[in-house]
Amino acid sequence: MLTFIENMFRRLVAAIWRPPSPADSVVPLLKGVPASINFDGFTKGIDNIHIDVHLSPQFVSHAARLITSLMESHAARGRLSQKSPGPTSSDWDQFRTSYARMVETAVHHAKVAGSVALVQLVQFAAMKFLLQQVQVELDLLRQGLKGPTSSGGSATDSHKLELNERMSWFARNRARVRYKTNHQLFEQLFKVESGPLGDLRQSLLGDRWSVPLEVFFNPLLQAETILDDELMMTHYVLLGQDDAYSFPAIDSFLSYLFRRRTPTDQTEIALTQAEQAHGQLVCELDRFRKKRTRAIRRTTVAELEKREAELKSEINKANAELELIRVDYLKAHYAWADTPVNVDTLFDSVLYAEHVRTAQKEKDKEGVSRLKAQLKFQRRLLSVVEQRFFEAGLLTPVIAAYEMLPLHRDYSQIFNARQLHQFLCGNISRKEILLKLKEMRYVTDKALPVEQLNGAALQMARLSGGHRREYLVRFLKDFVTFRRDHNHYYLAHDAMNSVHLLEDPRSVRLSHTNNTLYEFLASNEEEAVAQTILNHVILKADVRGSTTMVAELRKRGLNPASHFSLNLFDPINVLLETYGASKVFVEGDAVILSLCEYQDQGHRLSVARACGLAKRLLSVIYAQNSLCKKGGLPELELGFGLVFSDEAPTFLYDGDTRIMISSAIGRADRLSSCSWLLRKQRSQRSDTYTNVEIYEIPEGDPLRGEKGEIHLRYNVNGIELDAAGFVKLRSEITLQKLELLLPGDDGPTTLYTGRYPDLKGTMQRLVIREGRIRLLNMQDPNFGKPTTDTFYEVVTNEALLNKVEEAIKTGGSGGG
Repeated sequence: MLTFIENMFRRLVAAIWRPPSPADSVVPLLKGVPASINFDGFTKGIDNIHIDVHLSPQFVSHAARLITSLMESHAARGRLSQKSPGPTSSDWDQFRTSYARMVETAVHHAKVAGSVALVQLVQFAAMKFLLQQVQVELDLLRQGLKGPTSSGGSATDSHKLELNERMSWFARNRARVRYKTNHQLFEQLFKVESGPLGDLRQSLLGDRWSVPLEVFFNPLLQAETILDDELMMTHYVLLGQDDAYSFPAIDSFLSYLFRRRTPTDQTEIALTQAEQAHGQLVCELDRFRKKRTRAIRRTTVAELEKREAELKSEINKANAELELIRVDYLKAHYAWADTPVNVDTLFDSVLYAEHVRTAQKEKDKEGVSRLKAQLKFQRRLLSVVEQRFFEAGLLTPVIAAYEMLPLHRDYSQIFNARQLHQFLCGNISRKEILLKLKEMRYVTDKALPVEQLNGAALQMARLSGGHRREYLVRFLKDFVTFRRDHNHYYLAHDAMNSVHLLEDPRSVRLSHTNNTLYEFLASNEEEAVAQTILNHVILKADVRGSTTMVAELRKRGLNPASHFSLNLFDPINVLLETYGASKVFVEGDAVILSLCEYQDQGHRLSVARACGLAKRLLSVIYAQNSLCKKGGLPELELGFGLVFSDEAPTFLYDGDTRIMISSAIGRADRLSSCSWLLRKQRSQRSDTYTNVEIYEIPEGDPLRGEKGEIHLRYNVNGIELDAAGFVKLRSEITLQKLELLLPGDDGPTTLYTGRYPDLKGTMQRLVIREGRIRLLNMQDPNFGKPTTDTFYEVVTNEALLNKVEEAIKTGGSGGG
C-alpha cells in the first residue's frame, strides 16, 4: 500500500533516529492484573479428580425451561409456517431470581468461610451448566429434525421437503443459534451480577466482582469456536488461519515488534546473547555431524556418540535458559498488550488530540505540554508500526478485514467472510469471483453485481495514509482485546473443567455422605433443621410516654390497645420478618428483640440487621408521632440499646412459652436509658446532629457508683451500639472510614459507613458515629471535655446522613 518513496523515506528516518518503544510513553501505561482463579483449596469429589457441585434445583429447573423455550424460538426461523413465542417475561424473572438467590447464599457462606473462591465456584459451575444445557438442547433439536427424514415410510413429499429445508437451515445457522442463546443468557446474568449481587459482594467481601467482568462475560465462551467468523467480526477483527495473518503469527510478530537491532536495555542484551549462544551450539552440532563420516576412521564410535550427546545436552540447557530470558523480555516489552486501553495511550492520536484541546480550554499548561509530547511520541511509534506491518505483508490483510465488512452484509449468501477477505487481499482472482456469482445466479435467480466487489478493491488501493493508520490502530485495539479474551477463555475453561456437576440423587447423596459436596441452594431451599446457636444480639427499645398516651386515649374514650397494635406492634411484626428478629419481650413501654446466628447459617449479619431494624423501628415511631401531633395526642420517645454477645443465650419454658436468659438484655437496658437531668439540659439545644452522648461521672460526685454506674447517658430517639457489637459489625460488612466536622464538635468526628442486605435482598446503608465519652461538667457548653474513651451510635439524623452521602460521592474518605 505504501508508495516506493514513502517506504524509502521511512527507512531513512528509522536509520537516523533511535526507534521508539512503548516504554518511552510520556503517559504511564496501565499494568494488567492477571485474573486469578484457584480452586486448589477445595476437596476433591467422589471421582478424586473433580470438585463435586450441586446447584440449586430451582435455578436448574428455571434455566432448563428457559433454554428450551429460547431454542424453540430460534429454531422456528427455520420452519416455513410455524412460529414460537419464546420465553415470557415471567420466565426471565424466575431465571434471574433463582440465580440471584443461589449466589446470594454463596456470598454469605463465603463471608463466614473467609473465602471468595466459594463465590467463584458457584459462578463457574452455573456457567458450565448453562453452556452444557445449550449444547444438550442443540443436540435434541438436531435429532428432532433428522429423525423424521431418515425414518422413511409415511412422510409426505412436501413434509420431507420442509424437514430437509429445516435441517439445511439448522446446519447453516447452528453456530449462530448457539451464540445468540448463550448471549441472551449471559446478558441476564450480567444484569443480576452488576446490580444487587455486586452491591452484596462489595458490602460483605469488599469487591463487586469475585470473578473479573471480562472473564465471566467473555464473548468467546458463548461461541461454538474461538475463531468463529461472525463472532470475530462482531467483537474483534477477522483473522486468518495457519498463515502470517493468523493469531499465533501476529502475536509472535507483535511480541518482538519493538525490538531494536542494536540492544539498549538489559533484557534486550540478555536475549541477544542467549540467542547467539544457542545458535553457536546448534551450528557446532551441525558441523560435527558433517565431519562425522571422515572422523570415524580415526576415532571410535563411542567417542563420537559421547561428543554428540554432550552437544545436545548443552543445546537443551541453552534452549531452557533462552526460554526463561524470552519470558523476561516479553514481560518488559510486550506487557503493554495485556491491557487494551494501552493501545489508546500508545497509538490513538485522534483521541489525544481531543485531550489536548480539552486541556487548552481548561488552561492546563502542564497538561497541554505533557499531552502534546505524548501526541508526538504516538505519531513516531505508529510510523514504526506501520512500516513494520508493511514490510511483513500484514498491512493489506489488516485493512481488508475492515473494508470487507459492508461487502459481507450483501454477499454473505454467496461468499463466506474469508473468501471476501482473500479477494480484497488479492489472493482470489476476479475470474473466480465471476464464476461463483454466475453459479449462484442459476441457483437463486438473483444476480448480484460484481461492480461492488471491484469498487471495494479499488477503494482499498486508493486509501489515504490517514485512513490506513486509523485501520491499523483499530486493528491493534481489536487484536489486543481478542488476545486478552483468548487467555481468559482458557482460564475459564480450566475452572469449569475442574467442576463436576451432580444431578443424579444417588451421586449427590454419596458425595454429601463423604463430605465432598459443595451444594449451592437458595435460602428458601435450605432445609429447616435444628441448628446450634453461635451468638446473638439483643435490641432493647425503651419506649417513653406510653403511660401519658394511654391516659389521654382513655380520657377521649378511645381504645389504647387497638391504637398501639395498629401503630406500633403490627408494624414491628412486619419488620421482624424483614430483618430476621424474634420477640423476647414486648410491652407498652419496652420492646426487647433478639437476632441469633447459627452454625450452619450463611447469613451472619446479625449486628448489621439489628442496627437496620432499630432505624426502621424509629421511623415507625416518627410516623406515629406525626399522626398523634395532628390529632393533638402526646408523642412517644425512644431510646435504643444494641448489645452483641459472642455466645448462645439460655432458655427456660413457662408452659409452652420459651423465655430467653441473656446478660446482654441487662446491658442493652442500660444503653437504651436516658438521664432525665441530661435530657432536660440537652433538649434546649437544636444544633446537634447526634442523638446519643455518654458522660463519665467525675470522682467524688455523689452520683458516681450509684447502682454500679459511672456513666450518665443521653439517648433521645438514638441508637447506641456496644463496643463488641461494633467489632462484630466490622467483621460482617466492609466499612469505609470518614472524618467530618460537625457543629459544636471540638474536632473532626469519625464515622464509618457500609451497606448490608436485609432478608429480602434489599441493600441498606449504615452510618456509625464513633463518639468520645466526656467527663461530666454541667458548666461546660458541651457538658464536659472529651476523654480518650469511645462509644458508638447508629446515625439516624438526616442532615448528617446527607453529609456522609456527599462525602462518599466526592471521595472524601479515609481508610477503614
